[in-house]
Amino acid sequence: MGQNGPDIGITQLASALSINKTTVHRLLSAMQKFELIERNPESERYRLGLRLHELGARAMEYRTLQSEARRFLVELSVRSRESVSLAVPAAGGVVCLDRIDSTHSVITVRTVVGARFPAHCTAAGKAVLAHLPEAEIDAILAINPLKRFTPSTMTRASDLKKNLRQIRECGYALDDQELERGLSGVAVPVLTASGQLIAAVGIAGPTLRFRGKELTQQISLAREIAAKVSASLGEQHARFRTY
Repeated sequence: MGQNGPDIGITQLASALSINKTTVHRLLSAMQKFELIERNPESERYRLGLRLHELGARAMEYRTLQSEARRFLVELSVRSRESVSLAVPAAGGVVCLDRIDSTHSVITVRTVVGARFPAHCTAAGKAVLAHLPEAEIDAILAINPLKRFTPSTMTRASDLKKNLRQIRECGYALDDQELERGLSGVAVPVLTASGQLIAAVGIAGPTLRFRGKELTQQISLAREIAAKVSASLGEQHARFRTY
């Protein structure tokens, strides 16, 4: 079945497997019971069942985006020498799918894996928001008040949406002490070739290390890693479970 056409008979299958027809019939009956195969009552031939398709789809789910992107996140951590994260859109917000903390800086506010980012005041959160449909952005903002964390935090939806438009235009998001004093970051969306959002990769660290030439280098590095993740996943991103 499968490689031998859409369906196959007991005699043909017994010959291909070099086992007797009685054994083949018993095995097929057991597989049919679990909906792994289906029997055509007219031709009395067997074909693969929908249950196998379901099992295959479930296997793909467990090849998670997190595991596929992990090696690139490790590369980003090593090369940037800062804390890095992988963010994805989720029901009602933006979730931290993975992160690697730096040993070279102390960050008080850490978004743990599986938790939501304060999407309006983090680079990774804004990089994701910027590439969502307007209706989804509004829905997220409706249930996530624009809480002020520092004097730099945007607390008006109009200001945030203006910033999101700028992010879409330039291709990266910045956090300049919007979540924590002394903490800054940069994030770049991971997009498919057709421009559909997959995730965002972010770098965060002491503000003094996110200025001038160093900031330019971090933006370039984040762009490079985001492109690698996108190329690795191709158009299969929709088949990966993100959270």
